[in-house]
Amino acid sequence: MNFSPYETIHILSIFIQLPLISVLLLKGRLLISNQIMIFFFLAQILYSVDEIFKSVSFYTNFPYLAYIVLPFYAVWGPSIYFYIKSESTYKFSFKTKYVLHYLPFILLTTYFLFSFHFQTIEEKSQLLISKDIFPNLYRRGFVYFIGLQVFIYNIFAIVTIEKFAKSYSIKDRNVQSKIKWNRFIAYGYFITCLFNNLAWYIFMYSSAKNTKVYLYVSTFLFLAYFSIILCKALLSSHFGEKLKSNKSISLSKEEYINLNSSLERYMKNQKPFLQLGLTLSDLASQLNTRERQLSQFINNHYNLTFQDYINSLRIEEAKKLIEQNRSSGKTILEIAYASGFNSKSAFNFAFKKHTQTTPTSYKRSLK
Repeated sequence: MNFSPYETIHILSIFIQLPLISVLLLKGRLLISNQIMIFFFLAQILYSVDEIFKSVSFYTNFPYLAYIVLPFYAVWGPSIYFYIKSESTYKFSFKTKYVLHYLPFILLTTYFLFSFHFQTIEEKSQLLISKDIFPNLYRRGFVYFIGLQVFIYNIFAIVTIEKFAKSYSIKDRNVQSKIKWNRFIAYGYFITCLFNNLAWYIFMYSSAKNTKVYLYVSTFLFLAYFSIILCKALLSSHFGEKLKSNKSISLSKEEYINLNSSLERYMKNQKPFLQLGLTLSDLASQLNTRERQLSQFINNHYNLTFQDYINSLRIEEAKKLIEQNRSSGKTILEIAYASGFNSKSAFNFAFKKHTQTTPTSYKRSLK
């Protein structure tokens, strides 16, 4: 049997992903992140199989296998997102509510089960010819939906990995390497999918000749993407490591309570955050504790970096000042300085970050 370049690339893709699944199973089959990734690659393999079968009119001879793979298209986006989320969350567990993200897959599977798979072979053959259960209009809408769904979940995955990279306090070389690698998985899949969507759009709507070349290139990009992941999986330990707890120094329960009490009391009574240029070292010295202990406590207790924690207190102070002076002639710049900020731009940025609005809009809303 002679295969086209498009089919050949899909065949190679299958042969790349099968050993990749084996590596994931071998290195950490009990890791939830590996389990999600295996499910993702299985869905990708099924897609390649489906594309090959459609090209060789396989379903005409074996109609009972049709419409089995199609619902799996709807798991690509959620799976890549939950992989990144599981890699960015200490002791991640797949909660029941997360199943809602796979609702399109469940609904499609249920629809084809009752409308197609429960029919006789003769009826299935007729339905494939007539396309009554999945006409071209629905098929085209489904392609757009999957493209949009994958795009949105890719954005979620990128935001998740960047937020995690910014907040993780352990400066461990292995952890940083893991973050870098997961960035490749998130950004690589995002870019490859964008190119693939563009290729399909050109193929469907362009009147130019040889539009299939775009499909060949986009499919080859997926092959290259999976090949790089396989090489990395074989040469590194990324797929076999658990995420370390975001705790560089352990605090006893008593130390934790005492530090919490002294920090809150000091912040409330002395308001050191109003000082321009307050540093972690300054605050640790004032509280008679170590910098790393204080940093760890703020990271874990408030889920904030030191600077974000200080800015959050400054913003709360600024909100009080804005309310107290809304009828006076006190300017936003004066309030910014009084709250501990050294510039209006820094104040506006922090205020928008913590309140989702600007100081001027907040002041206007109080009237």
